[in-house]
Amino acid sequence: MPEVLVFSGPALPLLDMANEMKPDNWNLHVRTAESSPEEVAEAAEIADFILVFGHGVSDETLRLAKKTKLVQLCSAGFDGVNLGLSGEMGIPVSNNGGANAIPVAEFALTLMLSTIRHLGVANMDTKAGDWMRPEVDGRDSHELFGATVGIVGAGKIGSNVAGMLRGFDTTTLYTDKVRSERAEGFGATRVELDELLERSDIVTLHTPLDNSTHALISERELLLMKKSAVLINTCRGPVVDELALEQALEDGEIWGAGLDVFEQEPVDPNNPLLKRDNVVVAPHIAGKSYESYPRRVRFAFDNMMKVWEGGTPDSIVKPE
Repeated sequence: MPEVLVFSGPALPLLDMANEMKPDNWNLHVRTAESSPEEVAEAAEIADFILVFGHGVSDETLRLAKKTKLVQLCSAGFDGVNLGLSGEMGIPVSNNGGANAIPVAEFALTLMLSTIRHLGVANMDTKAGDWMRPEVDGRDSHELFGATVGIVGAGKIGSNVAGMLRGFDTTTLYTDKVRSERAEGFGATRVELDELLERSDIVTLHTPLDNSTHALISERELLLMKKSAVLINTCRGPVVDELALEQALEDGEIWGAGLDVFEQEPVDPNNPLLKRDNVVVAPHIAGKSYESYPRRVRFAFDNMMKVWEGGTPDSIVKPE
């Protein structure tokens, strides 16, 4: 009978689904941010699996998890787990296998369109009774159709973005450590990062956060971009140097940004990026959709069951 330590955030419906979808006779030991260290330790010491909804796993918990056969994440990102330590302990870590790739890709396009059409400003003004300020009257609004879009990271999410862009007849570029046959099947061309930044009207980020991608987009990279370009980030906040981004926007080095993620979350309400009309923001919701939640939970239990029955898990993430 598998024992599963579940780390759950209080606002997510994943826990309710997990209780409904778990295999018969599986025991879920739910811990939240309010749980005491002793309560977490008690569950970690008996856990065959660690299932993570919404936040990471501490090093202390990993060291106690001597029985654990798999850390299963319900997110695409894996920066909340020390992969080096889990590797030393022989505990594989799997992400969600692309279960949220569709909503994140869709939301990236939502941010693209919202930014280049000033939707944030237009929505705010219209509700306040102000009708069509000059910024939204078309003289500085732009079309996605026919634009050049650069995708940084062409995994499951990035390649979905490439597929969705076909309807907009874009010139689509991508950069990745490995070739993406799927993105290329959708018409994307692989280039180096600098070329992508120089050529793209819109740059959209879909890379995991690790040492190689921390501050991947900083002052140098922003200066390579067109002054008319837009930066979209739906992956992880620290992939972008926020101080450099704010300065680039202030100096007119790029045209705008659409951000679902921030270096600090929840975002500081005094963050200057929140006060800019040319920045559209959201509270890290790109992957949150009604349809994606059951996909995540089903993948998680299927993957854990595979390991329980002696198989190898899918979607293992590895240290860089």
